[in-house]
Amino acid sequence: MGLLRDVDFFQTRRNARKCLAQYRRLQRITGKSKIDIKSPIITDMPKSPSQGNKAEDALIQHMDAEAEQSAIIAGLMSLRLTNRTVLYYTFCDRDQWTEDEIGRDIGYSRRQVNRIKKEALVEFAESYRHGKLIAFR
Repeated sequence: MGLLRDVDFFQTRRNARKCLAQYRRLQRITGKSKIDIKSPIITDMPKSPSQGNKAEDALIQHMDAEAEQSAIIAGLMSLRLTNRTVLYYTFCDRDQWTEDEIGRDIGYSRRQVNRIKKEALVEFAESYRHGKLIAFR
C-alpha cells in the first residue's frame, strides 16, 4: 500500500474540461453591471407574495460567478505559458479556436496541441483550488 493514491487521469481531464467549459458563461454573468439590478417599485396594487428577494439572488449569483472565475484564472496563471495559452484559446477566449488555429498561432501541429492540452488539463486540475478536480481510482 503506497502513500499516494493512483490518479485517474481520464476522469481528472474530464473534470478540468467541465470546469473550464463554464468560463465563458461566467464571463457573461460577471460582464453584466451590478447596477442592472432594479429597485423595487412601490404601488398600491395588490401583489402575490414572492418567495425570496430577486435582487439579492442576482447579486449572490454575480458574486459566486466572480469567485469561480477568479479561481479558474488563478489555476490558469499557475501553468506554463504554452499550456496556459492552449487552454485559454480552447476554453476562455471569446471565439472558440480549433486545435489547428491554436497550432498555427503558437507554432505547433494539431497533434502537439492535443498532447499539450491533455497535459495542461491535468496541470490545471492540480492547481485549481488545491487539487479539487483530481479524481482518484
